[in-house]
Amino acid sequence: MNRFISLAGGLLIAASTATLALASPAADAWVAKTKASLDAQVASQGLADDGRSVRIRVKVAPDGAGGVTIVESSGSADYDAAVKAAARKADVSRPPAELVGRTVTFTLGQPTTASGAP
Repeated sequence: MNRFISLAGGLLIAASTATLALASPAADAWVAKTKASLDAQVASQGLADDGRSVRIRVKVAPDGAGGVTIVESSGSADYDAAVKAAARKADVSRPPAELVGRTVTFTLGQPTTASGAP
């Protein structure tokens, strides 16, 4: 059973364990650094989110990020594909051992809110 541990910025670590695993400062730092790298790569590709967001899942490999999959579409197949391609190019450092083999889900872009704010 997958349990999700909330991290700052809407990031989630999916842990495939039956017990609740606590994220370490090293894991939190790796996730934050990887998110910043993903955001920078998407920005460098000139991808305008136009109020869209896309959620990607990254399989953590011993040398950094492994496979990237879309888990929640932005509603635009072209934008999703561009974000996925940009994510594959992101500079991802070696993760802490506790994250290897797990998946991390990132939300990229700016989701529109229903709050009625201008």
